[in-house]
Amino acid sequence: MAEMGFSQEMKMQQALSPQLYQSMEILQMSLMDLQQLVKQELSANPTLEAQQPEADAQIEVETGTQDAEQFDAEMVALGDDWSGERSSGLGSDAEEKHQFLMESLSEGASLQEQLLEQLMMVDLDAQERGIAELLIGNIDDEGYLQLDLEEMMERPDFPVEMFERVLRSVQGMDPAGVGARDLRECLLLQLERAGETGGEAYALVHDHLDLLGRNRLEEMAGLMELPLERITVLAERVVQLDPKPGLQLSVDAVEMVTPEIFVEEVEGELRVRSNRKPYPRLFLNPRYLELLKDKGTPAETKAYIREKLAKSRLMIQSIDQRISMIEQIAGELVTIQRGFFEQGVEGLRPLNMRTVAERLEVHETTVSRAVAGKYMETPRGLLAMKYFFKPGVRTVSGELVSNEHAKTVLADIIAQEDRKKPYSDARLVALLKERDINISRRTVAKYRDQLKILSSHLRRVR
Repeated sequence: MAEMGFSQEMKMQQALSPQLYQSMEILQMSLMDLQQLVKQELSANPTLEAQQPEADAQIEVETGTQDAEQFDAEMVALGDDWSGERSSGLGSDAEEKHQFLMESLSEGASLQEQLLEQLMMVDLDAQERGIAELLIGNIDDEGYLQLDLEEMMERPDFPVEMFERVLRSVQGMDPAGVGARDLRECLLLQLERAGETGGEAYALVHDHLDLLGRNRLEEMAGLMELPLERITVLAERVVQLDPKPGLQLSVDAVEMVTPEIFVEEVEGELRVRSNRKPYPRLFLNPRYLELLKDKGTPAETKAYIREKLAKSRLMIQSIDQRISMIEQIAGELVTIQRGFFEQGVEGLRPLNMRTVAERLEVHETTVSRAVAGKYMETPRGLLAMKYFFKPGVRTVSGELVSNEHAKTVLADIIAQEDRKKPYSDARLVALLKERDINISRRTVAKYRDQLKILSSHLRRVR
C-alpha cells in the first residue's frame, strides 16, 4: 500500500466507525492494560473464549482467522446483512482506516496520554489534530520535543504556518513548559504562562541563560544595566521554574518492563520473534456460531450474538495487528541497525521513523505510535524500540553518524580533560572537529545536559 499523504490520512478520522474507535482504544493500551481489558471482555462477552498461557510454555496468539472465516461464511449462508467494519489485511480500505488507529498508540498512562486527553479540548481541524498527535508522540518524559522540526517543515504536506500554530497549541497545554525544544524555550514558556512575557526575568532567560548557568551575575548586571541585587532576585525567580516539567505528570509506580520482541543470534544471524507469552489464546465460542445457524434461534437472540461476535472478532484482529506491526518494525530496525549489534554504539546509523515507514509502506506516524513504550530483549540488553531512531550528525568529512556516537566521543573527551582546566563548550567544539564530529556549541551544551555532565565552570576542581 502506497504511503498516504498526511492530509488524506487525517480525513479518515471523521469516517471512523464505532468499531474502529473500539479498536483504537485497544491499540492505545499498554500491554498490562490490554491484558486487563481482555479479562474484562472475557467476563462480559460469552462469545469470546481464551486458553490462558502456561507459565513456562510459549503459546502463540490465535488471530481467529479460521473462526472469522467461518463466521463470514455463515453470514453469507444465512443471508444476514453484515454491516460491521472489517479489516482484511494490508492494502484494503479497512486497513487504511486502521492506519489512523495505529497512529494513536501512546505510552500508556504516561505524559503523552495525558497530553492527548488535553488535546481533545483544543479546537483543531483534522489535519491540525494529526500534526498535534505527531508532536505529542515525540515528547519525552521530561516534556521536551524530540523531533527534527526543520526536516518536517520542509515537507509539502506540513504547511509551515500551520505547523508552528499547532506547536504553540501543544505548548499551551499543562504543565507549563511542555513541548519545548530546549531549556531556554521551556523556561520562557513558563514565564509566558505566568504573565511575565517581556519582563526582566524573561529577558534574562532569553538573552543571558548561558551566563546564568555559569553564575556570572555581575556580567549580567552590566549587560542588562541592572543592580546586582536585582539580578540576584531575577536569578532566584528563574531557579523556581521547572527545567523538566514533564516529570510532573510522570507515573509514580515503576512497572516491570515486558519485552514485546526477542532478538536472538542463531548461527551468526539475528532473528526477530514476538513475545507471545503475555497474550491468551483467543477464539470465538463455536456454540454461539451454531446458535446463529439454528433457524429456531429467536431474531433478538441472533442480533445479540452478532453484536458480541463482532466485538470478539475486533479484539482478536486488533491484538493480531498490534503484534504484527511491532514485529515488522523490529525486523527493519535489526536490519538497518545491524552495525549496533556488531560494534555497539559506534555502529548506530542515523535513522528516522519516516525511513522505516517507507520500507514498510505505512505512514510514519504509524511507526511512531507502534514503537512508543515498546521494548526489545536483544543480545545487547533490554532496549526501548525508540532507542534505534537517532538523528544524524554531520562529520567534518561530510558523512552522517548517529548523535549517540557523537555523545560517546564528547563524553570520552571530557573524561580525559584536566579537572583544574576543564574544556569550555567552544573548546569542545574544536576538539570534536579533530575527531571528525562537526556540531555547534549549542549542540554540545545540549548533549552535555543529556549526558548529565556539568558546565566547565561547575566541573572545575579548585
